[in-house]
Amino acid sequence: MYSINFVFIGSIISLGIVLCKLIPQKNRWIGLLLPSILLLTYFAGEKSTVLIVMWLFTYLFGRAIPSRDIPSWTYVLVILSPLVISKLTEQGNHFKKYTSTTLIANIQFEWSYLFQIIGISYFTFLALSYLIDIKRGYITPESNPFKLLLYLIYFPTIFSGPLHRYKYLNKQFEGIKITDESVSSGLRLMLWGLFKNLVVAPYLFKVLNSLLKNGVSGPFYIICGFLFFLYLFVNFSSFIDLFQGISQLFSIKLKDNFRSRAYLSHSRQHFWRGWHITLNEWFRDYFFFSFFRRNRNRSFIDLILLITFLMIALWHEVSLIVFYWGILNGTWIILEKKFNNKKWQKPGIIRIFGTLYHSFFASILAMIFISPSVSALIDRVTNKPHFPFDQLQPRSIAILVASFLLMDYFAKKTTTIKINDFLESKSLTYRWSYYLLLTAIILVFGNSGQIDNYYNQF
Repeated sequence: MYSINFVFIGSIISLGIVLCKLIPQKNRWIGLLLPSILLLTYFAGEKSTVLIVMWLFTYLFGRAIPSRDIPSWTYVLVILSPLVISKLTEQGNHFKKYTSTTLIANIQFEWSYLFQIIGISYFTFLALSYLIDIKRGYITPESNPFKLLLYLIYFPTIFSGPLHRYKYLNKQFEGIKITDESVSSGLRLMLWGLFKNLVVAPYLFKVLNSLLKNGVSGPFYIICGFLFFLYLFVNFSSFIDLFQGISQLFSIKLKDNFRSRAYLSHSRQHFWRGWHITLNEWFRDYFFFSFFRRNRNRSFIDLILLITFLMIALWHEVSLIVFYWGILNGTWIILEKKFNNKKWQKPGIIRIFGTLYHSFFASILAMIFISPSVSALIDRVTNKPHFPFDQLQPRSIAILVASFLLMDYFAKKTTTIKINDFLESKSLTYRWSYYLLLTAIILVFGNSGQIDNYYNQF
């Protein structure tokens, strides 16, 4: 089972801080490379050999691109191959293999097992963006292979992003510093991420799991879709918040990956602009626009958009059910563009209806994602309506509602800025009230011991 416990991640952070304090500014990036290597080796073991080979190929290709006319498909094929093998050889539905706080790996040792590596998706996308940016003339090749390695395996990003361009991160690696301001800012953001990850997300999952195990069916099944939709946001965004905070300790600012209150989007277009932002930007810049530029008369824009969403879906899992999920997502976006639903952006009652409209259909898509097959989904929905009221625990429901409302309260207050920046402008009393409140909630109600990330599977 894969999990990240507090003792281990605390040791990794402490090692990074000590090394960065001891190493002179010019080579301080080494203080982050060593913990990154340790963390990756801990989780990947012997399979880290695959990533080492990919790193060396990325470095050599990058150095060769400016002086040689290397076709783009050559290095794209080489770097992408391990990820493709990984996705094609995965078995089973991700949600069915998953229980909150643990990832169960029941993979027999065979050749394809070597490619089942946590973080291989992000490693691959970073490597490709680095090579493509060199090909396009946006950056020059890195002469130091170990600086490139740090970019590829930087420990706050290797497991779930956000995805960054090489130029963005490398510039910050040159200015690593640990100050009172960076530490306080980082700790605030880490506390926020822990609150969401250890309290809000687990209770969402607990209620969802209770409904699924006790046979919720008929139209009530859409409640499971809605809970899973919320769970994805809270769980994944909490992990990003936590590791953004860790990175902030070293004065390295990671990009935002989720818009605050993305669950209240009023349209699918609005939703995707604030959901897994850096992954969507990656597919936009390196996949969608690559074909878009070739379509001079713009006659195939909808088809290109549909294929892009299909590729995003298959990144999650190569299966028929996720294929449908990708097609429906793309179709939804295309239809919204055709009908020009900008009226939903207006404040007031119209926007509320837009939010309800999006939440309803987003829940349907989530039902598809958590179902092992289309037939299983149809059976659930068409069975006699059943909702297990007697199996729900009032205490869990109360904790979930209270913690979610508290999360939403701060999310509404912060709007477009991060919680750490929001608190910086508040009084000492306000800040310490926030610290004590969230800490008390985590200690009393939190699922303590380890950090849970659903997207580790991808």
